[in-house]
Amino acid sequence: MCDNLWWGPGEVVADPLPDGGVDPGCRADFDTPLSPAGTYTYAVGTEEQRAAVERVPGVTFLPLSSATPTARHPLILRNMAAAPGFAEAIQRVPAGSGAARTAEVMGAYYPKAAHCGPSLLAESGPEACVGS
Repeated sequence: MCDNLWWGPGEVVADPLPDGGVDPGCRADFDTPLSPAGTYTYAVGTEEQRAAVERVPGVTFLPLSSATPTARHPLILRNMAAAPGFAEAIQRVPAGSGAARTAEVMGAYYPKAAHCGPSLLAESGPEACVGS
């Protein structure tokens, strides 16, 4: 998953870190913990929210641009080519399909997005956010 900035093609968020490093605004699958059910959760937030988000078990923090946190931030979720027999693969969604048809084809593998505050996430976990 990558957090990008709207105005640049492929311009990924790159936030300076206190140790002099840079947070590239992307998380690879091997950097993304899975729940016991095999699901994953990304929480996008400001640097001020990072510590609170990182304390939530099984949640991966993805930063907004610290220079322009209120700018539009398109999120891009990479979807790999699946094994030929995997019926829920994104590749099986007919071109031009809307969200409803895509969700129908992908079933439980269709990504869900929700907006909730850091306090709800911290108090009740990501499941509460999807339901809010």
